[in-house]
Amino acid sequence: MDGTEPSVILEATAGRRALGAAALVLLLSWQAWLTLGLFGPGYPWSHLTDDEPVLSGAHPQHQYLGAKGALALKMTGQPCAFDPAFQSGYLKTPIFNGSRLAEVFLFAVDGSYRPAAYKFGIVVMCMLVPLLLILAARGVGLDRGTAFLAGAAGVLIWWGPHSRSALEAGESELLLGSLALLAHVGMLVQFDSSAGLLTWCGMLLTAALGWFAQPLLLPIALPLLLLYYLCIGVRHANWSWHAGLLAAEVGALAVNLPWLLDWASYWWLRLPLPDASELLPHRTLQTLWNAPLWSGAPERALALLLLGSAVVGIMILHHIRRRPTARLLFLGTGGLLALAFLGIAWEPLGRLGTAALFAPALWFATIPAAFAWTWLFGKLLHNTPAQAVAAALFLSMAIGLWLGRDFLAPIYTRAVATEPFKIGLGLERQAVVAKLIEATTDEARILWEDRPLPRTAPHWSALLPLLTGRHYMGGLDPDGFIEHSAISFLNQLLDGRHISTWTDQQLEEYCRRYNIGWVVCWTSATVKRFAEWDGVQTSYPLVDDVAGYLFTLKRSERGYALKGRATLIHADTQHITLGDLVPDESGIVVLSLHWQAGLRATPSRVEIEREHCGHDPIGFIRLRTASPVARVTLTWESH
Repeated sequence: MDGTEPSVILEATAGRRALGAAALVLLLSWQAWLTLGLFGPGYPWSHLTDDEPVLSGAHPQHQYLGAKGALALKMTGQPCAFDPAFQSGYLKTPIFNGSRLAEVFLFAVDGSYRPAAYKFGIVVMCMLVPLLLILAARGVGLDRGTAFLAGAAGVLIWWGPHSRSALEAGESELLLGSLALLAHVGMLVQFDSSAGLLTWCGMLLTAALGWFAQPLLLPIALPLLLLYYLCIGVRHANWSWHAGLLAAEVGALAVNLPWLLDWASYWWLRLPLPDASELLPHRTLQTLWNAPLWSGAPERALALLLLGSAVVGIMILHHIRRRPTARLLFLGTGGLLALAFLGIAWEPLGRLGTAALFAPALWFATIPAAFAWTWLFGKLLHNTPAQAVAAALFLSMAIGLWLGRDFLAPIYTRAVATEPFKIGLGLERQAVVAKLIEATTDEARILWEDRPLPRTAPHWSALLPLLTGRHYMGGLDPDGFIEHSAISFLNQLLDGRHISTWTDQQLEEYCRRYNIGWVVCWTSATVKRFAEWDGVQTSYPLVDDVAGYLFTLKRSERGYALKGRATLIHADTQHITLGDLVPDESGIVVLSLHWQAGLRATPSRVEIEREHCGHDPIGFIRLRTASPVARVTLTWESH
């Protein structure tokens, strides 16, 4: 013993714990302040708790599909559903949309469309960011102060251009999954050094969150985790350690298995991947240096500082014989960074969107970078002659920050305030909704022209069935992500052909096939084509950032029966009810609704078959019955 009183040691330990707790509270408060800024200036709490929807990016789609999935989960125990409100009927499945977080929070209320619950889910996701970063840092053995530095650097990255853009566009599931993977890495390191129940639970929860947020991270993470296991597994002779590790990994997979099976089963719904939009025209060092991946000069300086410090930290970890941890962090940071740069240089990976892994690479770098900072300054401060050097370094840093304040202004601005989401319809869109309700009925669909918009612009048309009570062709999937959208109206292309090439007869046939009674146009070419068509009865001007028109068609007969007769009484994700079903002379009724395996009819004497029709890749529902039926109910069951 060195003669230090036990009471002094306890006081010092208690002081460090209090300081660490204060730092954690400070970090969480900072993150909470920036998160609340997403919901407006002044008093964001009112916008957080009201039922005005988030319109930015794909958030309307998440809210719509999340509500459908939550209701289906509540009623049937599974989140998949057949939704007749869009695209002449399509399958709401995990492969289409990353709305699982929305489903969780909407299911936690009453399983219905509740924007307030969705916004609360966004808050929870944002607050997980510093917690996951600190969990990762503490897991690899960093002290409280170093973990705080890593968390603070990670929060800066979260509110940086790439992460902020993904958050506003509603594409943050990859980011959340990456943070869960980083925290899982920290739990693996801790399980190696001190296996226990809490660490095991941490491994299970972080792995489960990673699977839940983004299962496509597995091919990236699996080699990393296997290599780490090969390095440290030989040190554990006790079979229970290996069994515990396996149980955590398998348990995380088992928790997510129900929806992962659906995700794999319905992969066929996804159309071929689009061309990569961010590929560099020339692959040189100069183009990589000036690539949009860096966002700007201040962000590039911050990224290079983190990456350079991470290299130093990894070297120190390797030097002090923490080599498995050093290798794990090196491979994680380097692998993600390499995939991000290959995503802008090589088209196959670019089409997979690996450029989005740039922010996760920086998150992996924050751990060894923070370790390098505190280790080096700790060495300086504990050496009396070097304390002057440390003071000079601190002073130089302060002067450098002051002189470079204009250069660093964008980073500082994002660190103190956030640009709010677009929340609420506003007067223009409310007028569009009011006109749709006034000028249309539920006896036919509305053909909605999807136009190309920036990824963060409001894609609010996904909420139209909830707002108007009408069914739509188009409006849900402006990117044409699923096969059911191939026949809708995307970027002046109707059923894959430019609208100017359609004859009057072809337009009439299309509108009859899909029971179109009204058309909403937003581009000059489509407005011109429908204004010239004698099949249009009236038109009404609309405004949604740009001027458009609602055209009412002259069709004398509107209905969902293409052959035979039937009246659509009710249609939602739980059941479709038809009345007065009368087959034609061949004993069939063909509905203007997409067929899907798993559909069932009640009464059972009505058989369901698939009717191929035109260029439609899905086909329609064909009902076969020998005699008229007063009422038929269609339900869908997942296989």
